[in-house]
Amino acid sequence: MSEKNIEIPTSLPAMTLRGVVLFPSAMMPLRIFEERYRQMLDDVLVQDRMFVIAREREDVLAEEVDQELPYNIATVGLVRISKKHDDGTSFVLLQGLHRVRINSISQEEPYRILDIEPLDTVVEETVSEVRTQIIKSLETNSKLGGLASEEILEMLSPLDDPCSFVDIAAHHICRDTDDKQDMLEQESLHKRAQLLLGIINAENEKLSFFNQTLGEKGQDDIDSN
Repeated sequence: MSEKNIEIPTSLPAMTLRGVVLFPSAMMPLRIFEERYRQMLDDVLVQDRMFVIAREREDVLAEEVDQELPYNIATVGLVRISKKHDDGTSFVLLQGLHRVRINSISQEEPYRILDIEPLDTVVEETVSEVRTQIIKSLETNSKLGGLASEEILEMLSPLDDPCSFVDIAAHHICRDTDDKQDMLEQESLHKRAQLLLGIINAENEKLSFFNQTLGEKGQDDIDSN
């Protein structure tokens, strides 16, 4: 069954993780070691193999830190690979399926369960124009020595689905978790793509300045010898 045809339940277990954002279509490796998440994994593997990855809020009061409060927008993931080790920990490869809104936390023990609703993305015709600009900026980023490796460019190039292209590019290229969460929360794919383009272009400016400065210093060293 294609992941696009998978029905998202209204209630799912969740991992609330600090500094982690999962995008739909992206692959995320996870090491499952906490006892609560070991039990969660055992349960989801005999059910629908789905659970939510929600980013933990850091802008909370001191008395709220232990509550692991999640951002309202998160992503449901599907366990594609699960390998259990002799020590009871597991390696999991999770594929993002769908953005969701968290309506409430219905259970905390033995692991967290969320009440959720799927969120559709509005795909505008203008996204194709932004995609062309993103590809050019990624090619520049690769030449400047950024995160856009040849492997990433080859992976993105054949993607026909505009949502998959933008989300996978954001997953691999964006460094800042706040930027990732901001993009994930955008209902408009055009806005999400524009945010990504701005991030790549800003990174390219930094890399260009760094490379230019490094080159000038190198020339100064040569001239001083």
